[in-house]
Amino acid sequence: METPVSTESSTPSGEKGDVSVMVAGEAGVGKTSFINALLGLTDGEHRETVKPQMCTKGPVLQMQPAHPNFFLWELHVDNKDPTSHPENWMAEADILVLITASHFCEWHTAQAKRVQELSKIVYFVRSKVDLDLHTVKRKMKANYEEQKILQVMKSIEMDFLQSQGLQNSQIFLVSNYEPYKLDCPLLQQILKEDVRTYERSHKASNQEYYIIDVKEIEEIRAAYESGGVPAVVARIQHSLDIILNTKLDIAITGESGAGKSSFVNALLGLKDDDPGAAEVGVVECTRVPQEYIHSKYSNVKIWDLPGIGTPMFKAVDYLERVNFHIYDFFILLASERFKENHIKLAKDIGKQGKNFYFVRTKVDNDVFSMKRGRRQPVDEEAILETIRENCQKNLEQEGLENVKVFLLSSHELEKYDFQKFQETMEQELPGHKKRAFLLSLPNLSENIIQKKKQLLGQEIFKLAMISCLVAAVPIPGIAFVCDISMLLARLSTYRKDFDLDEESLAKLSEKSGKPVEVLKSVIQSPLGKAINQDLVVHMLSKATGTGLVVANLFFHRIPVFGSVASGGIAFRATYAMLTQALEDLASDSQRVLVKAFEAEV
Repeated sequence: METPVSTESSTPSGEKGDVSVMVAGEAGVGKTSFINALLGLTDGEHRETVKPQMCTKGPVLQMQPAHPNFFLWELHVDNKDPTSHPENWMAEADILVLITASHFCEWHTAQAKRVQELSKIVYFVRSKVDLDLHTVKRKMKANYEEQKILQVMKSIEMDFLQSQGLQNSQIFLVSNYEPYKLDCPLLQQILKEDVRTYERSHKASNQEYYIIDVKEIEEIRAAYESGGVPAVVARIQHSLDIILNTKLDIAITGESGAGKSSFVNALLGLKDDDPGAAEVGVVECTRVPQEYIHSKYSNVKIWDLPGIGTPMFKAVDYLERVNFHIYDFFILLASERFKENHIKLAKDIGKQGKNFYFVRTKVDNDVFSMKRGRRQPVDEEAILETIRENCQKNLEQEGLENVKVFLLSSHELEKYDFQKFQETMEQELPGHKKRAFLLSLPNLSENIIQKKKQLLGQEIFKLAMISCLVAAVPIPGIAFVCDISMLLARLSTYRKDFDLDEESLAKLSEKSGKPVEVLKSVIQSPLGKAINQDLVVHMLSKATGTGLVVANLFFHRIPVFGSVASGGIAFRATYAMLTQALEDLASDSQRVLVKAFEAEV
């Protein structure tokens, strides 16, 4: 049976935007029966409901598997409790239905005005009108005329709403137990038309919140069916573990003197004389493959390989002797032209099916040399293009066509071709290894900071679900349960990801010459300054009531979660809090970067 408020099934669901309708009213006004009437059901028929915990305040989702883009929320209102009022939950919903079993009052009109200020649609519904009609009929007996009585009832409500400044309000008189009578068919038709309008205007929302693919959804559903909540937790945790623990091994090689060690240090965000930095010298310092573990990401290793063509490492057996198989890709360095050893090594790597990239180092020296001693200004980009063309021409003559060459400086890593290098890694590294590479990069530009925010945002869904599913006890200050210790740990990691921890700020201070306190002065978010349990609890309490659209999408894709995660309230608040945390930390990181390198006036 088609739901009265649903749109035509001929429209592919993938082309429809998600639409939320909230039905709000006090206890006893008949919200549940009214929703059943809208859905064309009797109270005895089955309806999928996502129920919140008893301690949870907020909307309850009434699910429609046949129409996954339509979300009907039931909100129990307590006039004495401001946190239960519709205005707190309407930021992401589209239509509000205010329902009462008696007359509308000033509370209803105040809520309607606030919601209309958000450009939302409001319907006013008088329920249980059949009982009123029965009473009037018994009193009027032979003089009873139902249509006149209904007209008077509607006029009374309309006059009151107009006296409160609400003109042209939509008022419906309904009987929950006779959905085919009174104004219920009209309400269904108008609601259906409004839903269609929102479906068209929200068409792209699914793409905006893409986080999880269809295959993973099916795996999680299968886990729930076979093992319930524990199996879901294990499945999501396993997925998170893969993301967080993916290893990345990068090999840096080239002829002696090409600046391998300095390039390793640059990728690690270290100066050549920092503790743990690769040893730099004018002669070949590396005798065996030397691993350097990233200080923040222990699963990322950068390998400084012995120089090719040295007496100890001939090109003919070089790959075998440096344990070729353990590296994900190779970066071949040259400080001048690429030579025979580079060519042979690149061809051997290609034969083994691994990627390699040519990096022309010390480009800053070339630019400086070309500019020095000249009276006329020199076009820096023209110099770089000449170097790039010479490198590529040289490689093409040796049979290496369409290979990528990047011009970089280890001492100014953010300049020259670094963004192209970064974007190439994004395109060519597989998913989780791409994530590991980008997160390991120093925050050299706004572009990198934004990329990190996007990558970290892809794990929030899983973190929020795990936190809500494994939680056992309520947290004082919030009306749901979640794993605060897990959130604390991850938020602490986010601060390091955006270089807002003390160690990162100290390094940036040394590099830029700006005191740490000056850098800290532009950090605006509380989370960027410090992190503790009280702060996280406060952030969660403020997040309650936001993110309905995101919650809708996840209920649509993985409806089993709604029945096990506080009716979605805990998930929604946690998801919203983590999303806002990433936004705030990324903004703080950008401000710190600008402050670090702004010119002193």
